[in-house]
Amino acid sequence: MIRYVIVCECDHTFESWFDNSAAYDKLQKNGLVECPRCGSGNTRKGMMAPQLARTRHGSTKSPPTPPAMTEKSGADLQEFHKQASKLFREMREHIKNNAENVGDSFAQEARKIHFQEVEPRNIYGRATLEEAAELVEDGIDFTPLPNLPEDKN
Repeated sequence: MIRYVIVCECDHTFESWFDNSAAYDKLQKNGLVECPRCGSGNTRKGMMAPQLARTRHGSTKSPPTPPAMTEKSGADLQEFHKQASKLFREMREHIKNNAENVGDSFAQEARKIHFQEVEPRNIYGRATLEEAAELVEDGIDFTPLPNLPEDKN
């Protein structure tokens, strides 16, 4: 099962569970994912924070919640971008401090954890677009981290 935050055309948000991402895609394509508030079938997936399991030390710290995006002026958008970038950096730091870097083996390790072949643990690493697509097809929930300006230097 996978939980998505859903947003309708009127910007109402709600959560719903699906068997896997393909099940969501099929229902959404056919207009069957409806907003419980206004009944609109014109919906999309919303922004979601990663679900973090307990750390090795037993804590369940989560990264801070991002600020809400609303209509902004140019100066407000620059400030929003600055705050969002700071938040993404903090989120990355949190993940690095509370998860195991499995490098290029991310897809294989995520699959082993999902199918309970190994003990569950927090991991991060790299995956190709093909590997990421296969994880989605298998209903394996993961969250890609956005590229930041310093990633290109």
